[in-house]
Formats: sequence, structure tokens, C-alpha cells
Amino acid sequence: MRIRRILWALITLGLVTALLGAVTANAQDEGDGASDSGDLQLVILHHNDGESQLVQASSDLPDFGGVARFASLVHQLRSQAADNGAAVITISSGDNFLSGPELSVSLDDDSPFYDALALNSIGYDALTIGNHEFDLGPDLLARFISEATTAPFISANLDFSGEPALAALVEQGRIAPSTVVEKQGRRIGIIGATTPELTYISSPRNVAVMSNVAEIVQTEIDRLTGDGVDIIVLSTHLQALSSETDLAAQLTGVDAIVAGGSGALLADDSTALLPGDGDPYGPYPLTATLVDGSSVPIVTTPGDYTYVGQLILSIDADGNVTAIDEASGLRRVAGGDESDAVEPHPDVVAQVTEPVAAALEELAASPVGTTEVPLDGRRSPGIRTHETNQGNLLADALLWNAERLAADFGVPEPAVAIQNGGGIRNDSVIPVGPVSELETFNISPFGNFVTVIEDVSPAQMKVIFENAVSRVESSSGRFAQIAGMTLAYDPAGTPQEIGEDDTITTEGSRVQSITLDDGTAIVSDGAVVDGAPSIALVTLNFLANGGDQYLFGDGTRTNLGLTDQQSLAAYIKDGLNGTISAAQYPEGGEGRITVAVDEVADETVDDKDDGTDEGVNGMDEGTADEMDAEELPATGIESRLLFIIAAALVLAGLMLATLTRHHNPTHRRKRLSI
Repeated sequence: MRIRRILWALITLGLVTALLGAVTANAQDEGDGASDSGDLQLVILHHNDGESQLVQASSDLPDFGGVARFASLVHQLRSQAADNGAAVITISSGDNFLSGPELSVSLDDDSPFYDALALNSIGYDALTIGNHEFDLGPDLLARFISEATTAPFISANLDFSGEPALAALVEQGRIAPSTVVEKQGRRIGIIGATTPELTYISSPRNVAVMSNVAEIVQTEIDRLTGDGVDIIVLSTHLQALSSETDLAAQLTGVDAIVAGGSGALLADDSTALLPGDGDPYGPYPLTATLVDGSSVPIVTTPGDYTYVGQLILSIDADGNVTAIDEASGLRRVAGGDESDAVEPHPDVVAQVTEPVAAALEELAASPVGTTEVPLDGRRSPGIRTHETNQGNLLADALLWNAERLAADFGVPEPAVAIQNGGGIRNDSVIPVGPVSELETFNISPFGNFVTVIEDVSPAQMKVIFENAVSRVESSSGRFAQIAGMTLAYDPAGTPQEIGEDDTITTEGSRVQSITLDDGTAIVSDGAVVDGAPSIALVTLNFLANGGDQYLFGDGTRTNLGLTDQQSLAAYIKDGLNGTISAAQYPEGGEGRITVAVDEVADETVDDKDDGTDEGVNGMDEGTADEMDAEELPATGIESRLLFIIAAALVLAGLMLATLTRHHNPTHRRKRLSI
């Protein structure tokens, strides 16, 4: 009897252990949200850089993207997560609209803000403020927030007190450093942060930008955790994933970072990508290290409503991330006959897609001329790394318009024109054929005004162009397309560095020569030419006001009342009589910008940064890796251990039973007679 009791005890213990293993595995693998142990499965649905790409991913990809399909996919993923017992939050990490043809439809009299209507239909817990929200000034941002969802717009390092309309929204709680949402009895803090480069890559006017982001964010983390918030999500718009990694290394207490501004594609081999997306920048998620040595996941999307990010975290009762579900990753936004197609959200189609598409069709049907040569407006390599014929076209347009309007505004005719590469937005090669009014909006969407600056000294010219080539390796938006002059530079020279107070902290030595089209030398052999004249030049008001860290000196500035898009359209129509010829704009340019030594290698940076910005997506490989079991334990490790113990116990019981039957025939006969 004693042996029988031992036998049954072993087998029973094994079966109970196996059952516990099964329950544990089910709780972990099926995601039963909050369990008896206090664990929570948190699903973070996220995106960034929607940038008013409301209708579709592009004209070449009509069956992908589009905010109506995007809204349907978000609702689908949110519903699936809730059905599995998970808590769900939805975040946008900035650049919620962008100047261009789509946004221009919202600027018509009596038109709603279509981007705001779309975001309302999607539903968010928080929306970070990016740089593009300020491109057309703080007043438009105030209108957008007023018409958008009631979820807060967040940024901890911006001070809105100098802008009355935005300050009023702060008082109403519509703008805040952070927000707290409660899910399944757990309090989740979401903190926002905006690029400290905002003042020179956009137009925030009297919004103060604080550059000590880490200190400000940590203070907010400490405040929230002191109030009983045990889960912290940081939603940033810092323009480059390396910035998020650097920031993480200065923080503690962060459970996840949702980034915006880089446009980087994070994906694994199993992720379905949009056609033509190419190789991913890295895995989803990336991993960074906090100041205490713990790991934190970093995620982002390429933007343009083409993907929904889905980060699935297991979080214990103490607020620690214990696992990242292998189902985490990007879900592409597809339609048509694709296997993962979703139907467009009917309300978004009616309220947003259809009216915006109709307005775009009208613009597309209005030609401004034709081109006899392909026009290269690609970002990198392209207008941010070297001279292109499309860049020359835009610079010539500025110079031509300034020359014809100079007398009307009482300013001298400028000798030089400067167009920053970041302000050229089509990121494509325009083929031979008609050029529509819509295309001019795609090229020059920001509505910056043509501006003449007088009395620019030779020394200042060198400073200006040292800035233009100071970050060419990173495909910076400050790289200049020019007219009225030639430039030669040496990329091996020292890049100019400019401090936050617009003082030059490191003098540049890259510019080798600047020569006006009439032969006048301004810089020769890397030095300013004695006796060279001061000149007037024409650029855009964004640059004239210090955007992209351009320093033009104290000369008088005169706005000519013409936007960059209007300048381009007028030049094609009237300046070129409707024809862009191959003779005047040859492929590859005509030698206005040359490299003084071996040609600089173009580092193609697959980012989708601001229209007038630095645009550096420079995260070094190896600074972030996929999470492994040592950093965050893989789902199911505990359940597998339980199964192993259970199997051992059952096997021990069976072996004991066999030995018992072998040595006790009477017992065997009794068992058989039952």
C-alpha cells in the first residue's frame, strides 16, 4: 500500500505540474491580458510622419497606403488585441501633417482640416508634436489641434507660452508634456519630446525649444512614477534613430520608445513590405540601453500611412517588461487584390479621401509646361548631395523671378540664388512629358516666400556655403542648389559647426572657390578674395530667417510676395515659355557645383525627415540589436520548464510501477482482476 501511495503521488504531482505548465503557456502565448499574477499584455499601435499622404502611398502604388485603409487596419488590430484580453494604446509620433497639395485643400476657404478628420476617425491616446506641424506657423497648428481628436498633443521640451493660440490650448489640456491613460487597472504614462533642432528646421516663431531633452524627460518620468504610474512610454520626434539611442542612454524608467522623424524601415524577413521598399534599416524592435544597463525597445515606421506598428509587451505587476511577443512588427497597409488587403474605412473615404482626391485631380489636369529631359529631384543621392538639373531649375526660378520683380520692390537685382535641398520634396525623377500644377506643389510644397537679401559680404558668402556643404555626408537638407555662380568644395576639409546661439564654433575649410557668373571671384584657393564685392542674393524666407542654420548677415531682407511653388510655375510658363529643354538643363547638371578632390561618396539615407531640415538618420549599426533572452526573457520559458519537470515526475512514477509489478505477482493479479 505504501508503494502504491508513492506511485499515485508521483503521477498526480506530474499531472498537476503539466496542467500548470499548460495554463502558463496559454496565458503567455495567447495573451490573456491581466492575469492573477498581475501581468499585463500591452499592445502599442503606433505610426509617425503621416505627412498628409491621405489618398494613397504614391501614384505608382495605388493599392497601398491611404489613410482610409490605415484607419481600417488600426481598428482591426485594436479589436483583435482587445479580444485576446490585451490592453491597447495608440500613438502618433509626430509630423501629423505636411505642406503640399493635399494640405492645400484644407487651406481653401470653408474647408475642414482633412488631416484632423482622418486622425479623429483613427482614434489616439496621444499625439506627439513634430517639426512639420510648425512649417506654416503656430497659428495653423493651433487650428489643427482645435479640429483634431480630443486626445492630447504632447511635447515636454516645448514652451508654448509665447504663442497665445497655443498657450490657450495648453490651458485647456489639449497640449501637455505628457498624458496618463488607464488600462485594465494599470496607469500608463506617455511622454512626448520634439527635436531640439526645431528652431532652424521649421518656423515655430515664439515657441521656445529646450535642448536639454534628457533632463526634461527624466524629470517628467520621475514626476509620473511618483504619482503611481508604473509603465512609461516615450514618444519622440528627434529626426534620427541615433538620437533616440543617445537619449535612452541618459534615462531610467522607460519601458518603450516610439520614435518619429527618421522614416526608417524596421522589419524582419517575415514582414510583408511595400513593393520597392528595399532592405530594412534594422530589426523590429531595435534595442537601446538605459543608464542603469537595462534594455528598452525602440520602434518606428516609414510613415505616409503605409504601415501600422504593433509592439506587444508583457509587463509584470512591478511595471517591468518581461517579454516582447514575437508577433510584434509592422503591418503594411494594403488593398486591392493583396492577400493582406483591408477595406477602406467608409467614413474616412467619404469625409477625407474623396474630397482630397477630387481636388488633386483638378491640379493634375492643369499643365504648366513640358520637360524634354528627365528632372532629378531624388533626395539622396540627389538634391541633398550634389547638383541636379531639377535643383538648377528651382534656383534659376528664384533668380529669374527676383530679377523681374526687383524694380517693383525697390531692391537691387540679385547676383546669386540659393535653394536648399530640403525644400525640394518630390523625391523622384520627373519623366519627359507634361509638368502639371500638381507636380509643382509636389516639388515645392512649403509656401516659403521668395526673399532678397542685400549687402552680403564676401566673408559672409564663405560662411553661407561652408554651411551648405557641412553635412553633405549625411544627406542634409541644408545642401544648396545654386544659380548665378559656381562652387567648388573639398569634402575632406573641416566642416563648419554652428552653436545654438548662431555663433560659429568651428570654422569650415571645405569651400575652395566661389565665382560669380560674370567671372568675379569671391573665394579662391579656400580664402576670401581681397577687394571682392558684396552682393545681393535671393533665397527663401525660411533660410533668410536662419533655417538650416544659414547665416546671411545683417543685410536688408525683402519679401517679394511670391511662394516657391508660384516661382517655379511662373518660371516654367513664362521664363521658359513652357518648355524645359535638355540643352538648358542637361541630366547631371552643368557643373555649377564641383568637388575639388575625389568625389564625395553619397551616403543614401533612407529617411523621411522635414522639408527644410538636417535629415540625418545616422544610427550606427551595432548600437541596437534584437532583444534576446538575456535582455528580455522569451515568452514561454517558464512553461517549458514546468513541462520538463512534469515529464520527469510521470516517468519516475511509471518506472516505479513497473518495478513494483515485476517484484509483486500477487499485486499484479489483483490489478488484472479489477
